[in-house]
Amino acid sequence: MKPRDSSSSGSSCMEDECGPDELILLLIYLYSLANEAQPTDQDAEVEKEELEKLEQELIGALTLVIMQEMELSPLFQQLTGSNAEELTTEKAHSAVEGMFRTLRGLSNTRDHLKQLRHIYTASDGVHQATYCPFLRQILQEVFHPDRPECPDIEYMSGGLTNLLKTGFSMFMKVSRPHPGNNPLVFLFLVGGVTPSEIRLIKDTVATYKPGTQVLVLSTRLLRPTDIPELLFATQRLVPDVGF
Repeated sequence: MKPRDSSSSGSSCMEDECGPDELILLLIYLYSLANEAQPTDQDAEVEKEELEKLEQELIGALTLVIMQEMELSPLFQQLTGSNAEELTTEKAHSAVEGMFRTLRGLSNTRDHLKQLRHIYTASDGVHQATYCPFLRQILQEVFHPDRPECPDIEYMSGGLTNLLKTGFSMFMKVSRPHPGNNPLVFLFLVGGVTPSEIRLIKDTVATYKPGTQVLVLSTRLLRPTDIPELLFATQRLVPDVGF
Protein backbone atom coordinates (compact mmCIF):
# COMPACT_ATOMS: atom_id res chain seq x y z
CA MET A 1 0.00 0.00 0.00
CA LYS A 2 1.52 3.26 -1.13
CA PRO A 3 0.35 6.83 -1.72
CA ARG A 4 -0.76 7.58 -5.26
CA ASP A 5 1.50 9.33 -7.69
CA SER A 6 -0.11 12.69 -8.44
CA SER A 7 1.23 12.47 -11.99
CA SER A 8 -0.78 9.31 -12.68
CA SER A 9 -4.23 10.99 -12.50
CA GLY A 10 -5.22 9.42 -9.22
CA SER A 11 -4.29 5.86 -10.08
CA SER A 12 -1.77 3.70 -8.24
CA CYS A 13 1.92 4.11 -9.03
CA MET A 14 2.33 0.53 -10.22
CA GLU A 15 -0.14 -2.20 -11.12
CA ASP A 16 0.85 -4.30 -8.08
CA GLU A 17 0.53 -1.41 -5.62
CA CYS A 18 -2.60 -0.53 -3.70
CA GLY A 19 -3.57 3.04 -2.88
CA PRO A 20 -5.90 4.11 -0.04
CA ASP A 21 -9.10 4.09 -2.11
CA GLU A 22 -8.39 0.65 -3.59
CA LEU A 23 -7.64 -0.74 -0.13
CA ILE A 24 -10.93 0.63 1.23
CA LEU A 25 -12.89 -1.15 -1.54
CA LEU A 26 -11.09 -4.39 -0.71
CA LEU A 27 -11.80 -3.99 3.02
CA ILE A 28 -15.52 -3.42 2.33
CA TYR A 29 -15.62 -6.70 0.42
CA LEU A 30 -13.73 -8.59 3.12
CA TYR A 31 -15.79 -7.24 6.02
CA SER A 32 -19.03 -8.04 4.21
CA LEU A 33 -17.95 -11.71 4.37
CA ALA A 34 -16.28 -11.51 7.80
CA ASN A 35 -18.96 -13.40 9.73
CA GLU A 36 -19.16 -16.21 7.18
CA ALA A 37 -16.19 -17.99 8.78
CA GLN A 38 -17.33 -18.46 12.36
CA PRO A 39 -14.55 -19.47 14.76
CA THR A 40 -15.12 -22.15 17.38
CA ASP A 41 -15.82 -21.00 20.93
CA GLN A 42 -12.34 -22.07 21.92
CA ASP A 43 -10.70 -19.93 19.27
CA ALA A 44 -13.13 -16.99 19.35
CA GLU A 45 -11.33 -14.98 22.03
CA VAL A 46 -7.91 -15.51 20.47
CA GLU A 47 -9.23 -14.57 17.02
CA LYS A 48 -10.89 -11.45 18.44
CA GLU A 49 -7.60 -10.29 19.95
CA GLU A 50 -5.73 -10.99 16.70
CA LEU A 51 -8.36 -9.09 14.71
CA GLU A 52 -8.17 -6.06 17.01
CA LYS A 53 -4.38 -6.06 16.73
CA LEU A 54 -4.54 -6.34 12.94
CA GLU A 55 -7.12 -3.55 12.74
CA GLN A 56 -4.90 -1.23 14.77
CA GLU A 57 -1.98 -1.98 12.45
CA LEU A 58 -4.17 -1.27 9.42
CA ILE A 59 -5.47 1.96 10.93
CA GLY A 60 -1.92 3.13 11.57
CA ALA A 61 -0.69 2.13 8.10
CA LEU A 62 -3.66 3.69 6.31
CA THR A 63 -3.30 6.91 8.34
CA LEU A 64 0.36 7.13 7.38
CA VAL A 65 -0.36 6.61 3.69
CA ILE A 66 -3.12 9.24 3.72
CA MET A 67 -0.73 11.73 5.30
CA GLN A 68 1.74 11.06 2.48
CA GLU A 69 -0.82 11.71 -0.26
CA MET A 70 0.04 14.64 -2.49
CA GLU A 71 -3.66 15.16 -3.22
CA LEU A 72 -6.54 13.67 -1.26
CA SER A 73 -9.30 11.86 -3.11
CA PRO A 74 -12.85 13.30 -2.78
CA LEU A 75 -13.71 10.54 -0.30
CA PHE A 76 -10.91 11.40 2.10
CA GLN A 77 -11.56 15.10 1.71
CA GLN A 78 -15.11 14.50 2.91
CA LEU A 79 -14.04 12.22 5.74
CA THR A 80 -11.31 14.49 7.08
CA GLY A 81 -12.84 17.85 6.15
CA SER A 82 -9.43 18.90 4.82
CA ASN A 83 -7.29 18.96 1.74
CA ALA A 84 -3.77 17.54 1.66
CA GLU A 85 -2.17 20.80 2.81
CA GLU A 86 -4.49 21.25 5.83
CA LEU A 87 -4.64 17.61 6.90
CA THR A 88 -3.29 16.70 10.34
CA THR A 89 -2.42 13.26 11.70
CA GLU A 90 -5.21 13.56 14.27
CA LYS A 91 -7.83 14.25 11.60
CA ALA A 92 -6.63 11.40 9.40
CA HIS A 93 -6.46 8.93 12.30
CA SER A 94 -9.93 9.89 13.53
CA ALA A 95 -11.41 9.49 10.03
CA VAL A 96 -9.84 6.05 9.56
CA GLU A 97 -11.05 4.89 12.99
CA GLY A 98 -14.58 5.96 12.04
CA MET A 99 -14.33 3.95 8.83
CA PHE A 100 -13.38 0.81 10.74
CA ARG A 101 -16.31 1.27 13.11
CA THR A 102 -18.59 1.24 10.07
CA LEU A 103 -16.78 -1.79 8.64
CA ARG A 104 -17.33 -3.74 11.86
CA GLY A 105 -21.03 -2.96 11.63
CA LEU A 106 -21.04 -4.09 8.01
CA SER A 107 -19.97 -7.58 9.06
CA ASN A 108 -23.13 -7.92 11.20
CA THR A 109 -25.76 -6.64 8.77
CA ARG A 110 -27.39 -10.06 8.25
CA ASP A 111 -27.26 -11.26 11.86
CA HIS A 112 -30.98 -10.55 12.43
CA LEU A 113 -32.06 -12.81 9.56
CA LYS A 114 -33.21 -16.38 10.16
CA GLN A 115 -32.51 -18.04 6.81
CA LEU A 116 -30.72 -15.63 4.46
CA ARG A 117 -27.73 -15.03 6.73
CA HIS A 118 -24.96 -16.53 4.63
CA ILE A 119 -23.72 -15.67 1.16
CA TYR A 120 -20.50 -17.68 1.29
CA THR A 121 -19.94 -21.39 1.91
CA ALA A 122 -16.39 -22.44 2.67
CA SER A 123 -14.75 -25.45 1.04
CA ASP A 124 -15.06 -28.68 3.03
CA GLY A 125 -12.33 -30.56 1.20
CA VAL A 126 -14.82 -32.22 -1.13
CA HIS A 127 -16.84 -29.31 -2.46
CA GLN A 128 -15.42 -26.03 -3.66
CA ALA A 129 -16.18 -22.81 -1.84
CA THR A 130 -19.29 -21.13 -3.23
CA TYR A 131 -20.63 -17.58 -3.23
CA CYS A 132 -24.33 -16.84 -3.69
CA PRO A 133 -25.24 -13.13 -3.70
CA PHE A 134 -27.87 -12.01 -1.23
CA LEU A 135 -30.06 -10.65 -4.03
CA ARG A 136 -30.00 -13.97 -5.88
CA GLN A 137 -31.09 -15.80 -2.74
CA ILE A 138 -34.06 -13.46 -2.32
CA LEU A 139 -35.08 -13.93 -5.94
CA GLN A 140 -34.83 -17.70 -5.62
CA GLU A 141 -37.06 -17.63 -2.54
CA VAL A 142 -39.60 -15.52 -4.42
CA PHE A 143 -39.67 -17.30 -7.79
CA HIS A 144 -38.46 -20.87 -7.28
CA PRO A 145 -41.60 -23.07 -7.37
CA ASP A 146 -40.28 -25.57 -4.80
CA ARG A 147 -39.24 -23.09 -2.14
CA PRO A 148 -41.25 -23.13 1.11
CA GLU A 149 -42.26 -19.87 2.76
CA CYS A 150 -39.17 -17.88 3.73
CA PRO A 151 -39.21 -16.44 7.28
CA ASP A 152 -37.12 -13.46 6.15
CA ILE A 153 -39.67 -12.27 3.55
CA GLU A 154 -42.64 -10.80 5.36
CA TYR A 155 -46.11 -10.17 4.04
CA MET A 156 -47.33 -6.76 5.19
CA SER A 157 -51.11 -6.86 5.26
CA GLY A 158 -53.30 -3.88 4.47
CA GLY A 159 -56.55 -3.06 6.23
CA LEU A 160 -57.99 -4.31 9.54
CA THR A 161 -59.27 -7.63 8.17
CA ASN A 162 -55.94 -8.62 6.69
CA LEU A 163 -54.16 -7.37 9.79
CA LEU A 164 -56.27 -9.70 11.95
CA LYS A 165 -55.54 -12.60 9.59
CA THR A 166 -51.84 -11.86 9.87
CA GLY A 167 -52.13 -11.83 13.66
CA PHE A 168 -53.99 -15.14 13.71
CA SER A 169 -51.32 -16.65 11.51
CA MET A 170 -49.02 -16.52 14.52
CA PHE A 171 -51.20 -19.17 16.21
CA MET A 172 -52.54 -21.21 13.29
CA LYS A 173 -51.68 -22.12 9.74
CA VAL A 174 -52.95 -19.30 7.53
CA SER A 175 -52.09 -19.07 3.86
CA ARG A 176 -50.60 -15.71 2.97
CA PRO A 177 -50.03 -14.16 -0.46
CA HIS A 178 -46.63 -14.84 -1.99
CA PRO A 179 -44.89 -12.34 -4.31
CA GLY A 180 -44.12 -15.09 -6.81
CA ASN A 181 -47.85 -15.66 -7.38
CA ASN A 182 -48.27 -12.28 -9.03
CA PRO A 183 -47.72 -11.65 -12.76
CA LEU A 184 -46.16 -8.26 -11.92
CA VAL A 185 -43.60 -7.75 -9.15
CA PHE A 186 -42.05 -4.46 -8.04
CA LEU A 187 -38.52 -4.90 -6.68
CA PHE A 188 -37.10 -1.84 -4.92
CA LEU A 189 -33.45 -1.82 -3.87
CA VAL A 190 -32.69 0.79 -1.23
CA GLY A 191 -29.24 2.37 -1.56
CA GLY A 192 -28.71 1.59 -5.22
CA VAL A 193 -28.41 -1.17 -7.79
CA THR A 194 -25.48 -2.14 -10.01
CA PRO A 195 -25.73 -3.10 -13.71
CA SER A 196 -24.58 -6.64 -12.82
CA GLU A 197 -27.43 -6.94 -10.29
CA ILE A 198 -29.94 -5.89 -12.94
CA ARG A 199 -28.59 -8.64 -15.18
CA LEU A 200 -28.75 -11.08 -12.26
CA ILE A 201 -32.43 -10.22 -11.71
CA LYS A 202 -33.23 -10.71 -15.39
CA ASP A 203 -31.44 -14.08 -15.60
CA THR A 204 -32.88 -15.44 -12.34
CA VAL A 205 -36.48 -14.55 -13.22
CA ALA A 206 -36.04 -15.99 -16.71
CA THR A 207 -34.78 -19.25 -15.18
CA TYR A 208 -37.48 -19.79 -12.56
CA LYS A 209 -40.56 -17.92 -13.79
CA PRO A 210 -40.12 -16.47 -17.27
CA GLY A 211 -43.73 -15.28 -17.52
CA THR A 212 -43.36 -12.83 -14.64
CA GLN A 213 -42.77 -9.14 -15.25
CA VAL A 214 -40.39 -7.56 -12.73
CA LEU A 215 -40.03 -3.79 -12.47
CA VAL A 216 -36.74 -2.87 -10.76
CA LEU A 217 -36.59 0.45 -8.94
CA SER A 218 -33.80 1.89 -6.84
CA THR A 219 -32.44 5.09 -5.36
CA ARG A 220 -29.53 5.23 -7.81
CA LEU A 221 -27.47 3.31 -10.34
CA LEU A 222 -24.29 2.34 -8.50
CA ARG A 223 -20.68 2.39 -9.57
CA PRO A 224 -18.02 0.63 -7.45
CA THR A 225 -16.60 3.98 -6.34
CA ASP A 226 -20.03 4.99 -4.96
CA ILE A 227 -19.91 2.30 -2.25
CA PRO A 228 -17.29 3.91 0.05
CA GLU A 229 -19.02 7.28 -0.25
CA LEU A 230 -22.40 5.81 0.74
CA LEU A 231 -20.89 3.86 3.65
CA PHE A 232 -18.52 6.40 5.11
CA ALA A 233 -19.42 9.88 3.90
CA THR A 234 -23.23 9.85 3.85
CA GLN A 235 -25.53 10.72 6.75
CA ARG A 236 -27.67 7.61 6.44
CA LEU A 237 -29.91 8.56 9.36
CA VAL A 238 -30.53 12.02 7.87
CA PRO A 239 -31.58 11.24 4.30
CA ASP A 240 -31.58 13.88 1.60
CA VAL A 241 -35.25 14.34 0.68
CA GLY A 242 -34.69 17.30 -1.61
CA PHE A 243 -35.61 20.17 0.71
